[in-house]
Amino acid sequence: MVYGSRPMTTAEFIVHSLSQDILKGKIKSGERLRQNEISKRLGVSSTPVREALKVLTAEGLISFDPYKGAIVKGLCYEDAKEIYDLRILLEPKLIADGFKNYDEKYLQKATEIQQSIEACEDVNEWAILNAQFHRCFWQSEMDGRTFAIVENLISAAIPYVSLSLLYKNSHIQSSNEEHRAILKAYEDKNLEELIKLSVEHTDQTKNILEEAINNSL
Repeated sequence: MVYGSRPMTTAEFIVHSLSQDILKGKIKSGERLRQNEISKRLGVSSTPVREALKVLTAEGLISFDPYKGAIVKGLCYEDAKEIYDLRILLEPKLIADGFKNYDEKYLQKATEIQQSIEACEDVNEWAILNAQFHRCFWQSEMDGRTFAIVENLISAAIPYVSLSLLYKNSHIQSSNEEHRAILKAYEDKNLEELIKLSVEHTDQTKNILEEAINNSL
């Protein structure tokens, strides 16, 4: 089995298997993930299971309870809407601030990430790369308070991005097209178009999520 364009490690295989089951609703919100049961079901040792659970925690799909251990977090539209509404509110300011420090190195980095995105076949990896792509356009503002807030929102959005791709596979192609348009706007130094396209792109994902969560979970 491959992860993007390379073979999966055992931990990546576990992350992929569990995340798919969580996002598709096969593993329900609030359900406890026991390491020994996962090891037995997937035929793997406990070490990569522990690694996988750490990754899933970082991706926002599970949380750790001091008494119950790994617990599946719920995905709900109210949470998604708040995340995306705040992004739509704050990202234009962050993009504009970052644009004052325009540098072709950010364009080059975003272009390289987009190339990886378009070669990616795993929705979770796609979602993580997607976060890295958008981060390029305000990377110069990383010491500011707004950056820290948006960074938190971007991280919280990762499982929702994965869900949107699973629910509506055509969203992958449309998102890639939107990313390329965003890159073109940045290359052309068209700030107004860059902000407009970025907001529309984020809003589109929010709309897909409303349908996905209400109909699937």
